Parts: sequence; C-alpha cells; structure tokens
Amino acid sequence: MEKKVIEFIRTKDFIYLKDIGQGGTGKTVLLKDEIIDEIFVCKKYSPYYEEHRELFFKNFVDEIKILHKIHHKNIVRVFNYYLYPEKKTGYILMEFVDGENLKTFSKINPHLINGLFEQTISGFTYLEQNQILHRDIRPDNILVSDKGIVKIIDFGFGKKIKFEEDFDKSITLNWRFLPPDDFKSKFYDFRTEIYFIGKLFEEILIENEIDNFPYKQILSEMIKTDFNERVSNFAQIERNILSDENIGIDFSSSEKETYIRFADSLISFFSKIEQSTGYNLETDKIIADLEEVYRNSMLEEYIQNPNAIARSFVNGSYRYLKREKFSLYTLKNFIKLIKSVSSDKKKIIINNLWQRLDAVERFTEYKDDLPF
Repeated sequence: MEKKVIEFIRTKDFIYLKDIGQGGTGKTVLLKDEIIDEIFVCKKYSPYYEEHRELFFKNFVDEIKILHKIHHKNIVRVFNYYLYPEKKTGYILMEFVDGENLKTFSKINPHLINGLFEQTISGFTYLEQNQILHRDIRPDNILVSDKGIVKIIDFGFGKKIKFEEDFDKSITLNWRFLPPDDFKSKFYDFRTEIYFIGKLFEEILIENEIDNFPYKQILSEMIKTDFNERVSNFAQIERNILSDENIGIDFSSSEKETYIRFADSLISFFSKIEQSTGYNLETDKIIADLEEVYRNSMLEEYIQNPNAIARSFVNGSYRYLKREKFSLYTLKNFIKLIKSVSSDKKKIIINNLWQRLDAVERFTEYKDDLPF
C-alpha cells in the first residue's frame, strides 16, 4: 500500500532572542514562540570544520532519535526537529533550561550537592534502563535550573546500545579526567559512565571543600580505576542512595504488616533467579502490572497466575515453585498501600523488595554452542 504523505503548508515562526553558544558540531540559539509564550533552545547542526559536516550528520540524527525515545525529569526534553538531509543540516527544538552548568551551580549552592548527586544518578539510571550511553560527560552537559532541577543535555555522541552486538569500542573525546583502565582495554559501557560521573562529583567536592557529603562511600565505589572492582550499574547506586536516605522516614505498624505479608509471599514464590536477571525499575509500571494481575483474579481467593506478579518485579530468567499460593487479599492491600504513600516511601518499599530478591539463590543458565 502506498504511503500517503500529509503536508502541513504553513510554516511556524519563531522570534530570535540570542546566541547561546558555538560548539564543534553547530550553534545554539534561543527562540521564542509568541503564540504560546514559550522559550525554546534551538540547536543547529553546522560543524566548525566543513569536512566534518557529512561525517557527523548521522550523530546529529541519532541524537534526535535518542531524545524522542526518552522522557525523564532530569533529561532535557525535545519538542520538535527539522531535518534537511540534502544539505546535511538540521535543527532540534528543545526545552530551555534557565540555569548554570553543574560545576558553576554547585559552587554557588554547595549546600544542595546531595540533591544534585541524587538527581544526576536518577537521570543516568533512566538512560541505563533504556540502554543509552551518553559518552560525553562533562559539566556543560549537566545543567541545573534556577529551581535546582538537574537536566542532562547534549546526546550528540550518545549511542543506543544493542547488547547482543559488540559495543565495547573506545571513543576519541577529550576527557577532562585521567581515563580509567576501561580505555586501555578499548572498553566503554555504563561502568565507564559511572566512573566519569563519580570523578566529576569528586572534583566538585574537593574544589568547594564539601566535607559533609553523605555518599562518600558510594562515590569511592564509582571511581575505582579497575572496572571489575567498580560498582557495575547506576541502578545499584540509586538503590544504595535510597538505603542511605531511609533514616528519618517512619512506617506505621499497619504499613509494615502489609509490606511484610506481600514481601514474604513474593519471595516464597521464587526458587532461584538467574545470575544476569535484573529488576524492573519503573515504580508506576510495577503498580500498573500488579493492578492488572488483581483485575484478572478479583473474583478468586488466590491469584490465578502468581507468575505474573513475579514478572512485575524481575526482568529475566528465574525458577519458581508452582504450588505456592498468593492471596488476593495480600495483593489488594499491597496495591492500596503503595498507591497511598509518598514518593519517598514508594522508593523505600520497592528498594526493600529488591533487597529481598537479592537474597534469593542465584544460578547460571548453561548455554552451549549447538543451534538446537
């Protein structure tokens, strides 16, 4: 069937406000849409060296694809794009972040360093979850709004990872810190990004003489030069942060009882979990999945397919006990609990369930080279 092209004839007008900067791959300006009274950042692809125009055009297109696939409060949002492939140029219309880069903001507001670290890890955890490497980590690419909101920007060198392919290639960017051992092995993955984020915050702490940073131990695990000793993923860092933040948040007796009943039932279902199996990280998605399980069994006394509850939390292979029963009442109360508590309590509840799952025996699935 022939595709029907819908053409919008009228062009949209923007008011030019000012230049923001000129980089190696183009210039950035500030524009205003007077109809909706909104300011946008417009990034034009226009490399400083003409011979690079065709070479890096794919990177520019990839940046558009990456930004359109992600949506997180700590990652800059893209609203529209305009491509001119025949001229090897284009424009990206993005969210305007009225603020400073991470280092400058930290120097002015050293007392906010804890929240800046937490938000940065949250943003990179989301990128990791979506298998996106940033690959250009430096202060100018982590902005902080005047309200203290971290925004990760500039995915010009970003890469959507396909884990089934060989992606451990070194890249040639001018890193501001001593490269880790990863580069000697021509290796770059999320552990490498963890290293550079850790080094960036270490530098901020030293330059601003910040001593009361509560995540020093976490930071020390991030900046180990040997990637085999370094903390392996951003999700684990976020979980460690949540563990440190638990102090001072109290749960009522009924909340604890509801959690324990659900946690005990969940863990009793698992026999073993495969070594490489990860956890589902989106709390809203977990809740939605559990609600779907509840709706499918709401006329029963026990969940008809308890395996569906397990799949709400783990992402990968596991073995389970088929005879274990899961009370509908236990699930109903847990859903009611997690939907009613604050966002901080939600994080703690999910984090504690992950810790319970950590205690389940692990196994390595045997795979041979035979096709079938």
